[in-house]
Amino acid sequence: MKNNSISKQMIEGIVRNDNSSYVDAVDAKVQSLVRDVIEDLSTMVSYVSTKNVVLQSANELLSGAMTDNSRFVYFLGVDNVQIDLNTRKETRIWKELKDKVIYAWRTRGSKKRAEKRMRKASEKQNNKKITFDPSKYSLFNLSEDLQLTFSKNLTKTTLIYLDNNMIRIVGKEEFGSNTQIIIYVTLFDGEKFKYFLGKKEGYLDINISNRISALNLKLDKVGDVLIDLIKIYNVLYFDVNNVMPNQIFVESLFCNCPDELFDNKDVYKSFVKIVNYFTVKSIKDFKSIISGKSIFKDKLCGNSAFGHSKLMNSLIDLQV
Repeated sequence: MKNNSISKQMIEGIVRNDNSSYVDAVDAKVQSLVRDVIEDLSTMVSYVSTKNVVLQSANELLSGAMTDNSRFVYFLGVDNVQIDLNTRKETRIWKELKDKVIYAWRTRGSKKRAEKRMRKASEKQNNKKITFDPSKYSLFNLSEDLQLTFSKNLTKTTLIYLDNNMIRIVGKEEFGSNTQIIIYVTLFDGEKFKYFLGKKEGYLDINISNRISALNLKLDKVGDVLIDLIKIYNVLYFDVNNVMPNQIFVESLFCNCPDELFDNKDVYKSFVKIVNYFTVKSIKDFKSIISGKSIFKDKLCGNSAFGHSKLMNSLIDLQV
């Protein structure tokens, strides 16, 4: 991106691009779909029900800073101690390695051939039956059964991928072109979502309530311009890096900025002031809104720092 391509009109245009109707419609479909899937699955698996399963938006869907390139990302958390115990006991190293080799082989060649193989695999999977063993049923089993139940509640043209405990749904008929649904299957202890990384690594704890509290606190102080600025950042970051930034990283950046930099009457002025602040202030001193650690030390902030530097270099000549 060239510096002179960023204008006040462009920044204001990003804010005016309101996709909330589309976002609300897709989110409502996902909420309804997950509710139906959990109800179906609960008739075969006693460990899950609509009472102990929570669906929580996870990325920019939570803040409302969705862009045209955003995916719909959720945590699906189940509150069940036995699933936790069974998951800790299970070792899937060799199975995961085998699955990756099989996946790489099946998806070789063109995208169309890969998708055709996926559809055939999906049709074959539809004929499978869910078997519930209380002593062994883990998050991995739950993820596989969710994938199977999703496939039975969606059209045959919908692709449903499973990678470890992450489900990715791509369905033009249900959700529209270029819409991707990502669901991380986790445990939920009433406060934190717990994503299982492996027997050695254990769980990665994600405290959404901390994130929501930090965002609400900043919103109370600076107003809705905060969400507009995050949306602008997301659009420009994607344009420079061709990938969306980690939203905990982004929200931590903006929540660490002084309140006086935010102006609800002039979003462009606010944007320029904050970009200038980012360029003179070392972000290594910025704290994660989840853990309070440096954003470079919190795993939940991901690896967006390099992309941030690349974006700042493209905006360095901006002036009010």
